[in-house]
Amino acid sequence: MMQLSILFVVVAAAVANATHRITLRNNCPWGVGLTLSNFPHVGVDYTGPAIPDIPAGTSHDIMVPSGWNGRICDHPPNSGCQNDCFGGIAFGEAACSMTEWNFDAADIGGRNDYDISNIQGYSIPQQIVPDAGSGCETLTCTDVNCPCNEAYRPGDTSGTCGGTGPKDQATRECAVSGYTVVYCP
Repeated sequence: MMQLSILFVVVAAAVANATHRITLRNNCPWGVGLTLSNFPHVGVDYTGPAIPDIPAGTSHDIMVPSGWNGRICDHPPNSGCQNDCFGGIAFGEAACSMTEWNFDAADIGGRNDYDISNIQGYSIPQQIVPDAGSGCETLTCTDVNCPCNEAYRPGDTSGTCGGTGPKDQATRECAVSGYTVVYCP
C-alpha cells in the first residue's frame, strides 16, 4: 500500500508540472507580432516571458502549463489586440486573428480543444498542426472567407457561422501535448 501511495504522489506531481509546447512558425515574408493572453482567466495562467516578435522564416517555442486556457493573437498596428486579445473590428479597430486553446479540459475527458478565431477580424493566414502521429485534425484559414468548420468568421460571436451551422464547428479536440501554429501556411 505504501508503494501505491508513493506512486500516486509521483504521478500527481508529474501531471501538475506537465506542460504543452506550442511552436509558432512564421512563414510570412514579414515579421509577426503576437500576444499571449490568459483570457478567459479560468484554469492555470501562463506566467512565462512575453512572445517576442517572430522574424520572417523563423520559429519560436513556448511552453504553456497543463490546464492553460487562453489565446495567442496577431497584433497588427492599431488593432488594440495587445490586451487580452480584445480589440479588432468589434471595437472599431484593425482586425486581429487568433488561436484559442483549452488544455487538459475536464469537461472533455482531459483532452485539449483548439480553434482559429477571426471573430475580431481576419488579419493573418493561420494553421494549427497537432504533433505528427496524433491522428488529430489540422485547421487552416488562409483568407477572410475560410470555411466555418476551419475558423470562426469575422464578427460571428454566436459561433454558428452567422446562424447557418452548428455551434462551435470550428473547434477541435485532441489529446496530443504539442502543436505548431503556422503563420502564412
